[in-house]
Amino acid sequence: MRIEDREVFVVANLGLGEKFFDHGILYQRGLSKTFDHVELVSTEYLLSRVAHVDRRHELILFLDKDVAVAEMLELQGATVINSSLSIAICDDKRRTYAHLAAAGLRIPKTVMMPPLYPKQKIATHLVLSAVAEVGLPLVIKEAKGSFGAQVYLAQTVEDVFGIVDALADRQLLVQEFIASSRGRDLRLQVVNGRCIAAIARQHPDDFRANLSAGGVGDPYQPSAAECALAEASAAAVGGFNVGVDLLFDDANEGSIVCEVNSNAHIWRLSAISGVDVPYHVGLALRQWLYA
Repeated sequence: MRIEDREVFVVANLGLGEKFFDHGILYQRGLSKTFDHVELVSTEYLLSRVAHVDRRHELILFLDKDVAVAEMLELQGATVINSSLSIAICDDKRRTYAHLAAAGLRIPKTVMMPPLYPKQKIATHLVLSAVAEVGLPLVIKEAKGSFGAQVYLAQTVEDVFGIVDALADRQLLVQEFIASSRGRDLRLQVVNGRCIAAIARQHPDDFRANLSAGGVGDPYQPSAAECALAEASAAAVGGFNVGVDLLFDDANEGSIVCEVNSNAHIWRLSAISGVDVPYHVGLALRQWLYA
């Protein structure tokens, strides 16, 4: 099929508010610099249309995390970026770290806590074993979360039990706290296997550096090693367009993979780095389709 014959859609959960609408508009405008006609569609619109549909002529940039809808579009023949599998891996931090570790990439020491049934209490020895494995202080993460939320710092064993008990209905990871990266990290955007933009983030009053949590971003020129690590992380989760967060080690290099985001918001990354990320995504998609 000729690229000119493809219909191009940006799919986003527009019902979540202005931030998500603006995110979709950015990508629509960016891809319109490469493709003749790009339509912005809400995931909600697609939810009511489960049917046997031929979408082989459609290219869809999927900005939502609804794996079932992404998979439905793929089953209908559409080319979906990122793929439903990649979104599923990135949206569950347990799966993300499993894939990163399998690829031999450096991650913080990580222990998956067992999922619990309602009213089931986690065994004390499992919590103590996790603490012994990663050390204190430590980070507790919910398997699903965005914008730096659902991430907690525990200083003591009592803190750990308090957080685990309060989140008993969630799927959790206990993770090594990288003290050398307290309140700072790197965000690198990888598109079709190549790092195209990066910023350094820092927060003076929080162990998390996320801009959405009040952090500040600055332009950053990543080293060849940092680019290679981000690109390998994207490959490990099968991501075409992903944001990779790297933590600083004691040598002040971004050599530890923190997270991989399949649906990362990019307007501040673009503004701070000076790189028009949506435009580069459009170019990469066109080159990929021609390959």
